[in-house]
Amino acid sequence: MRRLVMIACGCLLVVARLAQAQQTPLPSSPLVLPPGSPSAAAPDLSADQDRELAAWISDMNRWLHQQKRWPNEPVHNNYGKIVERKAEPEAPAWLAQYCDRVKDVAAAMLPKRVEHACKLLAGATADPEAEAIRQQTQAQRADSEKVVKSSFLSRLHIDGLWSTTSSDERYYGLVGSHISLVDVGRVQFFGPPGILLLRMPDADGTHEIRVGYTWGMSVRLADLKLLAPTKNATLFLSITKCWTVGNNADRLRPGGFDIAGFSIAPKRR
Repeated sequence: MRRLVMIACGCLLVVARLAQAQQTPLPSSPLVLPPGSPSAAAPDLSADQDRELAAWISDMNRWLHQQKRWPNEPVHNNYGKIVERKAEPEAPAWLAQYCDRVKDVAAAMLPKRVEHACKLLAGATADPEAEAIRQQTQAQRADSEKVVKSSFLSRLHIDGLWSTTSSDERYYGLVGSHISLVDVGRVQFFGPPGILLLRMPDADGTHEIRVGYTWGMSVRLADLKLLAPTKNATLFLSITKCWTVGNNADRLRPGGFDIAGFSIAPKRR
């Protein structure tokens, strides 16, 4: 019994010494974080800087809304009237340097207004959809304003397989040429008269070759390969008025006659 009491007293003494050791503070040294550390706090803004920053963020939000709503057209007010487009607000002079100082500071330790302002300054809050529309519009505008140099030969047509559209008298166009001037979609108009060699009947019931002048339009049908591995020519259907010259020209109607046929021209680039 006496031995058990001694053992219990020894255990209590050991526990008391352990508790006393845990209460004794361990030696320590202060930890100073460098300015670039992710846990370093952001420098405080003065009252004037805070007001200037708030005003700039408000102006930037309105300007971004304008850019998104009217990306490639005139700006309208609430009444539908065209107004002058507002210029991008100028950021505070100190903001760029301040954002550079806090770029390594953890986002959780930055004030929301400062974080938003630095993103605005870096363009991180730009709407991706609005930016895509702007880039697409600029590309389309550049394509429309691009000067397309076309060769003169692409307007020179070689005519063949022509025939009058009336069934009263048949005149056949053997070969000829004309030069187009104006393009309207798939239609080309030629002003200088084209020349066409005609095979037409004469007074004796035989046929003769006569020179005719054509004036009308050509409709583009399709691009085709002409002695080349790629499509290098365009096929047209030409519909024109034709006048002839010669000794027996008085047999023809004074207003000429209608004739149509095919023509080929080099493909435009």
